[in-house]
Amino acid sequence: MTTYEYLLQKYGTTLTFEQASKEIGLHWQTVRVMCARGDIQAIKAGRKWILTTKALAEYLDNGKQEYFPPQRLYSRNTKIV
Repeated sequence: MTTYEYLLQKYGTTLTFEQASKEIGLHWQTVRVMCARGDIQAIKAGRKWILTTKALAEYLDNGKQEYFPPQRLYSRNTKIV
């Protein structure tokens, strides 16, 4: 049984930070910071985070994933005339 299959069977398709922290062995706020940094791929939908079992399994199996955030069309200091 793979890590993904184990997590999917135990938690379903999505996890809370508390559930993920039990699997990793870290505090739930540390897991949230790791998601915000991009160490674990997660999606922020409004004020909520969506952490999938697949993303956590990939992190546990492979360590830090390459994450490329979406590029901005303009920088904050660009003045459009």
